[in-house]
Amino acid sequence: GRIYIKDADEVIIYLTATTSYKVSDPQRTCEQHLEEIAKIRYETLLARHIEDYKGLYKRMSLEIGNLSDDRQTTNENLKRLTTNERLARVKDGAEDLGLINLYFNFGRYLLISCSRKGGLPATLQGIWNSSWQPPWDSKYTININTQMNYWPAEKCNLSECHLPLFELLEKMKPHGEETARVMYGCEGFVAHHNTDIWGDTAPQDMWMPATIWPMGAAWLCLHIWEHYSYTLDEQFLREKYHLLKSAGDFFKGYLMEDEEGHLVTGPSTSPENTYILPSGESGTVCIGPTMDNEILYELFTAIIEGGKVLGEDIAEIQKFEEMRSRLLPLRIGKFGQIMEWREDYEEAEPGHRHVSQLFGLYPGTQINVEETPDLAQAARNTLERRLKYGGGHTGWSRAWIIN
Repeated sequence: GRIYIKDADEVIIYLTATTSYKVSDPQRTCEQHLEEIAKIRYETLLARHIEDYKGLYKRMSLEIGNLSDDRQTTNENLKRLTTNERLARVKDGAEDLGLINLYFNFGRYLLISCSRKGGLPATLQGIWNSSWQPPWDSKYTININTQMNYWPAEKCNLSECHLPLFELLEKMKPHGEETARVMYGCEGFVAHHNTDIWGDTAPQDMWMPATIWPMGAAWLCLHIWEHYSYTLDEQFLREKYHLLKSAGDFFKGYLMEDEEGHLVTGPSTSPENTYILPSGESGTVCIGPTMDNEILYELFTAIIEGGKVLGEDIAEIQKFEEMRSRLLPLRIGKFGQIMEWREDYEEAEPGHRHVSQLFGLYPGTQINVEETPDLAQAARNTLERRLKYGGGHTGWSRAWIIN
């Protein structure tokens, strides 16, 4: 359990690791890797690593603000401080645009370093998390957190870093088909609010504010359309369209008609939030929460547009167009906010960390200032109300609010 080094001024340690997840004999595989790598000089490995990393990192750059000479000098001086010193300055009200740049670049670094072809997607705490029992098992929480990891992928010209997520979706699909059939008697595939490296799709845990939520696969599959929208890689779309279509097929059987003729989900939840009924009782399970309708609008649109690109059956495309037209429209509530549930319930936590009802603003496309100004103002009211009551108290929640 120990290594002693004497009379040396430099030590180079080669370490390799694998598990039975990928290979049948992990120890022998590690030994082979060490035998091969021991023949290569450290300097060569380092140069390879830098070249590989730069190939992705140098594709874009961000500069915030047109800095005067004085401010440029200040910025250069700030670079000499440690990050915690710079953070302390900002907390005291000082300006540090370079720190924002640094934080943005750190986000790209994380994605480049932990989501590469042939590997697993980025987990919640990443591949360096320091705990044996990290929060949420450091797996994939797919009612916001996993998706958020990949928001920079296409925008920052890191399309290759997106690929492990699509491989996980391929792994999830057969399990999701079984879950759809056994639990709901539906076609297609479904996933709930958590998955893992084996592609689990059944409800996990017994926490009602999150567990009963059948939208995980639908949201994840939107990343396929995001990737295509940036790359226009028709071959990729042809290979992955079956995932989009299957996620949509599930809702042919799952959606039901309400008394107004709209198609709604149920049972479902508005992720992790709790409403209060006029009687004073609280609840989480509901019919037709706003986020579900917003995700379905985007999913059906991706299936329709993707199907047209690929020349899919027109009758199938029309079916999804008809379903999309019957989704519950976005509505404005008594506080001038985007309603989170089908009814304008009171919230147990007005400053709740999730802003699920604003999926249509970001990352969705239903709400924007030019085409839906009333909804855009209601979205602003929603954010201001969340913040007024202490919202944005976790890092990921703050990031969603900013976006």
